Amino acid sequence: MAETSPAAEMWTQRVAEWRASGERAEAFSRREGFAASTLRWWASKLKRDMTETESEPTTSTTSTKEVRVARVVRTESKPACQPPPLIIEVGFADVRITVAAGTNRATLAMVLELIGLGVDQ
Repeated sequence: MAETSPAAEMWTQRVAEWRASGERAEAFSRREGFAASTLRWWASKLKRDMTETESEPTTSTTSTKEVRVARVVRTESKPACQPPPLIIEVGFADVRITVAAGTNRATLAMVLELIGLGVDQ
């Protein structure tokens, strides 16, 4: 692991304090007396350095990382053979109702009742 410079250590601390504060970079930087752009640059650099360090292979036998891999396979699902929808056309009310297979009977009965085609069960 590479040694860090005093500047990197200082900015690591500042970035951590900024993240913990929950403040926007501008407000935090203004209060602490440095430029927000510098704070953001260091945050980005430290993140890149951390990512690069984590992706480097280790030569130590005591440090192992567990990697889990999952394969996702997506298949197109073809709809099962379903009967065609029922179409109800009511000429006097200028209404056309399409009823898909599996429609709730109570809901359909309520709709038919509302347009004046109530059916006694």
